[in-house]
Amino acid sequence: MKTLLTILLVCLTALPSFAFVPDGEELAARLQKNYGPMRSWQVKMTFPDYPGVSVDLWYARGKWRQQWQAGDKAVAVGSLGNVAGACTAGDFPLSPLFVWMVPNPVHTWQSWGVDVASGSYGFCGEDPCLMLGADPADEDKPAISLNNEDLAPLAIRYPSALGMISVEFSDYRTYAGYRVPQQVVVRSGQGELTAHVEWVRINGGDGEELYARDALDPTPCAEPPMPFDLLRRTFRYPQAK
Repeated sequence: MKTLLTILLVCLTALPSFAFVPDGEELAARLQKNYGPMRSWQVKMTFPDYPGVSVDLWYARGKWRQQWQAGDKAVAVGSLGNVAGACTAGDFPLSPLFVWMVPNPVHTWQSWGVDVASGSYGFCGEDPCLMLGADPADEDKPAISLNNEDLAPLAIRYPSALGMISVEFSDYRTYAGYRVPQQVVVRSGQGELTAHVEWVRINGGDGEELYARDALDPTPCAEPPMPFDLLRRTFRYPQAK
């Protein structure tokens, strides 16, 4: 009886960390319920360390448009991690917000190397979270942490040519019926950048002309000031495995 009680106590103690972790199908269904109706969004990002520079972002099912503002404008369009066209001569940086809520998230996370079948519950800062892929202390594996209740992404970690990149999403609030972050922090071996996010619209930014390469003004433009180059050096979109 004493041995049986000991085994039962161990099992009950382990429940908060390892039991009831949703499988891939359940996770996908819950994400579809919470975020599936979000077809597109528009935001303005600003950078507390670089006043006077901002970027307007439009995103619809993986397609995106960026318009940097710092006196003059610099515009680019693309899809996921690819730049289809830009007015600048050099490489155009990608936004870390593009990895926040991606199309078919569970399948996409798996393609990034996250083992969604391996998970546990814990805390991400002060937020109770579901950690998929690896324990936070295991910094060598791709991982994603989600809010326990609404499955909003809190942190994503993945390997790149720059080494491991982590993107953290915080200061969530409800906007147009969805939980959305107001701050994004990207970290890699090349540096760190914090951005504030002002949500302008959810759904409605679906016009194909927004994302069409042919609709870009062909006039060449100058590169915006920092943190344009810092973001270009710091962030890479995850590559499928």
